[in-house]
Amino acid sequence: MSTYNRVSPRAGVALLRWIDSQPWGKAWYASLPVAGVDGTLRHRFIGSPLASNLIAKTGTLNATYALSGTFRAASGKRLTFSFFANDVPNGAPAIPAMEAVLLALYAAN
Repeated sequence: MSTYNRVSPRAGVALLRWIDSQPWGKAWYASLPVAGVDGTLRHRFIGSPLASNLIAKTGTLNATYALSGTFRAASGKRLTFSFFANDVPNGAPAIPAMEAVLLALYAAN
């Protein structure tokens, strides 16, 4: 992510919610990787309640990690999320931290 085009997580969620309201939204979401199933999420969330439940777009660049998408919480409520971690020091646990937050949100909502 360039310093010239940074986007806030709030803007990412707003975009995903807007996409959801479009006539082509379902087709767009269907093109995203599914946790524990395919694409860049095929090895993530395996054995958790988010496997086959969470759909998201990942992004990884040098010292930058992103994950934005949607899932159904334990209550059945659909949640939309967006994480951006910029300038992550080498070896910092950005991806496990994002996954832990999503699992906590799944259980709490």
